[in-house]
Amino acid sequence: MALKPEDPNNGFRHGNVVDFINKRMSKHATGPEFYLENLSLSWEATEDKIEAILENSEISSEAQEACTWASLALAVRLVCRQRHLQERRMQWLQDFTKRHKSAVEALASNLRRITEQQERERNEAAFRLQLAHAKLAQAQNERDLLRCKLLQAELRALPQPIDEGQGQAPDKSETPGASKEEAAGGATENGSKKAISDKKNIKENVGIG
Repeated sequence: MALKPEDPNNGFRHGNVVDFINKRMSKHATGPEFYLENLSLSWEATEDKIEAILENSEISSEAQEACTWASLALAVRLVCRQRHLQERRMQWLQDFTKRHKSAVEALASNLRRITEQQERERNEAAFRLQLAHAKLAQAQNERDLLRCKLLQAELRALPQPIDEGQGQAPDKSETPGASKEEAAGGATENGSKKAISDKKNIKENVGIG
């Protein structure tokens, strides 16, 4: 028989229905042949062939009826096949949606991780920059302090000015060597005045007095 009850692709669920259709197709030899020859055709092509058989007056009515029952079995089989294809498509779409959702979640997780890492790196860079500025300011303060101490040491190293009484020239009429002592006193007084002037300039430069 053309229809097999154990075939899950024939589209029929009940064995007595399969037996009835097989009996109707078997009334003429063209019935089972029509069924087996057109298993892979579309319904449009099958309908065109059964129409040609029905319009052919040379074909007996028994053969036409058998082919008509065969075309009915083919139509049910085609519907079953389309249903299975549709189920597979739906399953594929569901699997694809799940994979797509998993990929999107993974990308979102990676994006959050990268964003958090970049935020940590920015914070660390800002902290290092602030620390570098603080160290630079401290180094500048230490430099200024050392410069001030150095200038103060240079001030202390300068010769101290002598009293005005010690720098007065003696009376020219007292001794013959008065001219030499006067010259020496004048040189000392000039050196003292220069030292005072240098010290004043240094104090003005460093801002101490």
